Order: sequence, then C-alpha cells, then structure tokens
Amino acid sequence: MTAPGVIIIDPILPVWVLALVIFAVAYGAWRTYRACALTGRQRWVLWALRLSAVLILAWLMLQARRRTVRVEEELPVLAVAVDVSASMVDNPGKARQTRRDRAIEFLSSGRVRDLEGRYRVVRYAIGAELEEGVADPADIRFNAPRTHLGTGLNRIVDRLRAENLAAILLLSDGLDQSGERLTPQSLRVPVFIPELEDPFDPETRVETDYWVAEISHPKMMAVHWKAGIDALVRRHDRGATAFPIHLKQNGTIVRSSMVTFAEEETFRQVTFSVEPVEVGQILYRIEIAPEVDLQDGNNARDFLIEVTDPKNKVLYLEGVPRWEFKFLKRALLSEKNYQLSAYVRGGDGSFINFDEIRGQAGGDVPALTTEGLSAYRVVVLGDMEGSALTEDDCRNVRDFVDKGGGMLLVGAGKAYGPQGFGSVSYLGDLLPAVSEAGAGMREGRFTVDITPMGRTHPALGELPLESLLPPLLSFWAPVRVGQFSSVLIAAADGSPVVVVRRFGQGRVAMLLSDSLWRWQLGGMDGGADKSLYNRFVTQLVHWLAPSAKDVEKSALLQIVTAGSQVELREKVTIGAVYDAVEGASALTCRIATPGGQTLSFPMLGATLGRDVGLSRTVDGFRCTFTPDEPGTYDVAVSSSDGTQSATMKLLAEEPELEQTGEPIQRAYLSELAQETGGQLVAWEERNRILRELPHSTQEFTRTLETSVWNRWWWIGVLIGLFCVEWWWRRKLDLV
Repeated sequence: MTAPGVIIIDPILPVWVLALVIFAVAYGAWRTYRACALTGRQRWVLWALRLSAVLILAWLMLQARRRTVRVEEELPVLAVAVDVSASMVDNPGKARQTRRDRAIEFLSSGRVRDLEGRYRVVRYAIGAELEEGVADPADIRFNAPRTHLGTGLNRIVDRLRAENLAAILLLSDGLDQSGERLTPQSLRVPVFIPELEDPFDPETRVETDYWVAEISHPKMMAVHWKAGIDALVRRHDRGATAFPIHLKQNGTIVRSSMVTFAEEETFRQVTFSVEPVEVGQILYRIEIAPEVDLQDGNNARDFLIEVTDPKNKVLYLEGVPRWEFKFLKRALLSEKNYQLSAYVRGGDGSFINFDEIRGQAGGDVPALTTEGLSAYRVVVLGDMEGSALTEDDCRNVRDFVDKGGGMLLVGAGKAYGPQGFGSVSYLGDLLPAVSEAGAGMREGRFTVDITPMGRTHPALGELPLESLLPPLLSFWAPVRVGQFSSVLIAAADGSPVVVVRRFGQGRVAMLLSDSLWRWQLGGMDGGADKSLYNRFVTQLVHWLAPSAKDVEKSALLQIVTAGSQVELREKVTIGAVYDAVEGASALTCRIATPGGQTLSFPMLGATLGRDVGLSRTVDGFRCTFTPDEPGTYDVAVSSSDGTQSATMKLLAEEPELEQTGEPIQRAYLSELAQETGGQLVAWEERNRILRELPHSTQEFTRTLETSVWNRWWWIGVLIGLFCVEWWWRRKLDLV
C-alpha cells in the first residue's frame, strides 16, 4: 500500500526573497514592455516568456523533492534443515523406507513446495558442517561422516537473526555428535520434526572388540639389562571391564597383569618389565584375554628383541692407516670398559685386522651381518668411499643403528666427498649432515668452541669445563645439518665440527675434521690438557653405546590419538606425552601424506584428555590436522633437536558413514521440539505440522524520496524560453 506523495522543498534562498524577486521582475518587465510600441498580444507574449523563465529559476532554487511512503508486508522465513549424514541411509529396523527415503519424499511433496507461497523458504544441509542451499531433493548426497546437529541449528538461527524467522523444519535422525546445546536465541525459534523412522525393538547385538594396538619396546639390549615394554590396548566398547594381559617369552607366560577399562575409556596402556639372561633373538608376545570379544584374531602381537653381550664392543673400519685412526684406536684401547676390533682396508678392497704390536695380519674379517653386528655396541666408519661396503652391509648397519646401536663417522675427503657415504643407499639416511656443492677440507688454523647445545649435551660429558679448546688445522665445509641433528662443536664462523643425531632407537655422531687427533699432543698453545682427546673420544662413544639406563624406559616420547583410523575431512587431534625429552623445548609433528607431501605442524603445550582418547588428563603437546585424501599418513613427532622421536601411522578412509545401527534418537528430538515450542510428530501426521507452522507477517514502512528539480529538461525548457524571447525581441527590433 502506497500513501499519496508530498512535495518537500529545501530552498537556497528564503521563500519570501524568491517571491519578492519574482514580483520585482514581473513588474519591471511589464512596465518595460508597456512603454514599447507593441500590440497588446505582443506585449503579453514577451512578458509571459520572461516571467516563465523567472518562475523556472525560482523552482530550481526551491530544490523540490517528492516523498512517497510505502507500507509493505514481509513474508516470514522458514528454515528447512536436512540432516545429510550417512546415518540417514541406515535402516536398523529393516523398514520399507529408510530415513533418507522419507526425507526425500517429504521434501518432494507438493505441500512442502506450496510453503514457498506463504514463506520465504531457506534450505540448509547439516552434517559435520552447515551448508546453505540444498539441491533438488533427489540429488542430495547423504554421506557426511558426522552430524553436528546442535551446532548447525545454532548457526542457522545466528545467520537469520535479522530476519523474521518463523520456525525451523528439521529432517534428522537426532544422532547429534556436536554435544552443543541450543543458545537462548535458538530456543526462541520453534523446531518442527516429522519422525523419519517408525518405532521398533532393536535386537541385542554384541559389537565389542578388544585388540593390542601398539607395542613400544627396545629393539636391542644386553644380558641382565632391565627394560620396560609398553602395550597399548584399544577397544570398541563403553562399559567398565577388566581382563588379564600376558607377556610370553617363546610361548611361556613370564609376566601377567590386568587391563582395567573405566566407562567410556577407549584405550589403556600396560607396562611389563623384562630382564633377558641369554644372548640372541628372543621372541616375545603380548596377549590379552577379554571375556567377550567380537574378533579374537587381533588379541596378540609378537615382537623380537636382540640381546647382546653386556661388554662394550666397538667395531672400527678404516680406509687406510692415518693419524686419526692411530689416536682414536689408542683412546678406545685405553678405556678398560671397551673391547675394540679395528680393521683397515687392504689393497684388494677387503678388510684385514690391524694390530700395532704385530703389524698387519690377515684373517678376522668382520661380518657385517645382522648376527655379526649384534656382538657390537658401536660401529666406527673411517675415511673410505661408500663403495667399500656392499648394499647388504649398508642395510645391516642401518638396521643396527635403528635397533639401538651407535655409529661414529670419522671420515675426510673420501667418506664425505661425492663418492662417500652420502651417495650410497641406507647410509645416506643416517648422516647428521650432508655435503653441499663444492664441499672440501679447509686447511689452516681454526678456533673452535662448544656450542650452547653442546654444553648441556651428555655426549661431551665434562668437556664443557674446558675454558678453551685447542685450534684445529682442518674441517670439512660447507655442509647442511639435518633437521634432527645437533651441532655440539663448531668453528668460529659457525661451521659444524661435531654433529650428532638420533636415528630410530640408536645414535649417530659425525666428526667433520681430520685433525682432532692433535688434541692428544697438547702443548700447541702451551696449555692443552694431554688427556683431552681421550676424554672426548671415550665420552662420545659412551653416549653412542646403548646402556641399561637408556632402555629402562621404553617410551620416552609417545604419540596418542583417539584412533589410528580416521575419516576423510575429519579433524584429527594428535597428542604427544613424554617423561623427559633430552634438550627439547618444543615438539614438531611431520605428516607424510599419501600424495607425497610433507606437512609440518608445531605442537603446543596442552592438557590432553578425551580429545586424544585419554580418560584422565595429562600434560603434553598437541596439534590438529584434517586429512583430505584417502590412504596411509605417516606421522612422526620429534623434539626440536631430533634426539627423541616417535612415529605412527594413520589410515584415512572414506567415511564409514556413521552407520551405527542405532534407531533415531527420539528422546533428543522430543526434548529439542519441547524446549523450542515446536513439535515432534509421527510420520503419518507429517502434513499436520505443515498446517500448524506459525505464520506472522511483518509490516515495514519504506520512505522513498526522489528529486524533482534536478532534471535536465528543466534546463532545456529554460534555454528554450530564453531563445524564443531573444528571437521574438529581435524580430520586433527591440534592444
């Protein structure tokens, strides 16, 4: 409805001034034309032209505008929300129609389409996220992995808070996984819900499953060492329960305990202590015995631990005898706790035993096999090309370190050059640093010092007490230090000299100088301690060699997640718990995707709980990511210096579509309708709620103002009047 318009003026000059001007111009013009020799008709025409121009100018100066008031009615808004989670295709009651079928039938009915004549209908899809603009009912894909119903309803009300929202028509099974209650604003909007499933008595089905998910254990230890073995037991169940768990050695139970689950607890960790008494590979098994289990094929896991001789045996392989070989060998032989087997490479490429007293002698060729390396704690590789070792040798050395052994690299141009260890398979993965283009041995006199990391690192022991380290005559540069490596000693320009890292359960150290042996000589600056080199070598090798203390704790750093199987586009929380992380102030999570990308996330300190599957809160670190492609994700969490790390695999699959076999949640839907003042009706009464939807229009007044003076044709008329008057005056020979 539109009210009659009114004219509003906003004059530039007061109206009385404009009226006075019009009167003065009209009077003056008339007096002028009356005094001229004109006929009456000519006099009136000229006077009318002049007066019309003045009146138009006065009208323009009034700046008139037209104001129109229009009263309009606004249709109420009806939000139609459809649950598009996969549980909508579930059919636990074996009904003729699934929830999906009924939802599509309802949306496609003529009565629902007729609502658009009475309401402004806005459609939404509710899954893990809220999406506006539902497609044709037949094209809706019910495949969302989660139903965040409470969150979705709150967001609908928030988006339409400025609209005349009459009600929400909800088509859902009520399997809400958001845990979010309706806000006070949402409670004021009635929710009307037709039941998409008829009541039925679900059969009682047991879906309980318990399994041994992960085992953390040392891969290498010595006779009479004690070590902890952590077993992670997961389950698909909810109630509180307890059952036995056994640790078996070669088929015989050696330890037993109880796994106790509280209600809603999804996993528990159990620790066993072992102390092997003989050398060799020992087969262990973790086995659980739940009373009720859906699948018993995953109730046990086997693992091997290599048990070695408790003596600290060191294997040293060198290219050709050199000063570094001589003094390193003497330093290790001076330590009574170590047994050294040193070999040099002969002219034919084979290794021969080297003895300073008897000279070179053949025989005792080292066997770099799994069994041969198990007798040693540390392997030292000198200056030789990577081809000096076979591919099998390199693989066995890599596995030796991965299981907990130590490796010391004391190379030079051959070992670190283009044909060195970095160019061969398996050994390249172990290097704490790799050579850059143009790398070579720099010679001169170089000042070196212990880095801040080195002053607190156990690999240097009491060495940081030295006020001044002797200078070096050479170091290999430039090199690129690995992301998990730590520089312990560096030159004055920052070039690394001693670099260390962790690899698996083992440790690797790399000496990037072939003149460290001169520390043994002393007197270079008149004050170096003659035992400095011996102390440096023995402390470094002691750190490299696994000890009983190192394996007492089998899980210094542990990754925890709510599950090892996730769904695409589901936010995954990754937590890390540790007792003591050597030199670490932060953790980093790196995730290798199935597509070959590597994602890096900083892990921030947080309190971990149910978000990572823990029933009790603990302090740790946390980060989140969302898988967007199916496949296996390799997750690696490491400390900032790489001294501690843990890995796990996450399998991302297409959603299992939330099909739990549960009936629709009538209690939740009924409470939702009751709290908001809506209705939950049986399927047969679905058309009734369409008639009972609240409908109240809102009237609002719209005022429109349009200017009526600033039109181009006013200027045209004015110019036309002036032109006609001028033409007529000229025709009458008037000035």
